[in-house]
Amino acid sequence: MSLDRNDVPWLKKGSQRAAVAQALRKPMTGMEICTVARTINPRIQLRDVWHLLQQMQERDIVYCFNPRLITGRLYALTELGRDDVHAAFGIVVSTPPENIDWRKYSWVVRAKIRRLALTALAEMEAKTHAPQTVTAMRKHLRTEHAIGLNPLIRAIKELAKLGLVIQNGVTDERSCKLYRLTKMGQRVVHQLNQ
Repeated sequence: MSLDRNDVPWLKKGSQRAAVAQALRKPMTGMEICTVARTINPRIQLRDVWHLLQQMQERDIVYCFNPRLITGRLYALTELGRDDVHAAFGIVVSTPPENIDWRKYSWVVRAKIRRLALTALAEMEAKTHAPQTVTAMRKHLRTEHAIGLNPLIRAIKELAKLGLVIQNGVTDERSCKLYRLTKMGQRVVHQLNQ
């Protein structure tokens, strides 16, 4: 990479490239980038996003948190990329927080049910300040998402293995397990909601 190279005109040159650069305001997967970029350029396809991310990585504008994964790769702007996006589009992108395990975050983001389970638990904890059962989470999600109990139980177990959720007792009546977010789980939910 040449130190005197200016990537600002290169970012502005193509409408798809500009859409991807403007969409990448926080660490995101390729599909998330594509969804946001479509609001800027409706004609962009996922394969275009992958190609542009590869070009941006070669120019040190973007980096990947987990390059070994095939699905759920998480991309963010480098310091140079944040400066270039600010210069090209006037968008200020903050540095990704260091207190998040991005491998765990990408594991949550790439599975809809894990993401829904984590956010539902966070919403319910915020209202009741008490641990929740999987059945209560399912009832909470039922109005907008048709999720079966078994997939939700599996998602909660996966989140517990990741250390984002912890079992916090059982109910008195039927001995159902109660779950609560860990500190890392709270940080991941906060990042998801940004």
